[in-house]
Amino acid sequence: MDDLQEQLLNRYNIEIHTYSDNTITKISSFLKQVDKITSLKKGSIIQLMDTDYICGSNHLKQAISQAIKSFDEGTNFANDKGLEICVRLSAQKQISEALKLLGIKEKGNITAVFINSSKEQINEVCALMNTKNDDLLEEFDEELIRNVYNIKENVDIVNYLNEKIALLALEN
Repeated sequence: MDDLQEQLLNRYNIEIHTYSDNTITKISSFLKQVDKITSLKKGSIIQLMDTDYICGSNHLKQAISQAIKSFDEGTNFANDKGLEICVRLSAQKQISEALKLLGIKEKGNITAVFINSSKEQINEVCALMNTKNDDLLEEFDEELIRNVYNIKENVDIVNYLNEKIALLALEN
């Protein structure tokens, strides 16, 4: 599994950055700015998500690789690759539910996934954010994750969610 994931991810230039304690007064205006930055380079993807509901880089990489695979195989749920990452990360098919969970909020920590983005694009998004703190991605609240993802079993939550993400492809 890891080898396939690595092969899928290595086809792209992927950077992941996390920014702590952001305050966004108008989310729609903010997202328009990010869309404008994304459009600076054809084929680039910039996806912003609420860090608090991501179980570290392993969980995020599983979602990214499964999103890439879904577009390769024509089994994607969303028409947008960035949104597909969000859907896969939420470990369920409903776009609205994925956005409710992982969409950015007015206050909070934001993880940005940059795929085939230029340094200029990354720097412009970084300028819109508060403090860059990439360590924050690995500091998830296990109890919060268990509640939000409705994990009742005494299992490793990262492995559990990664398995659920992989199984989404079989449910299509």
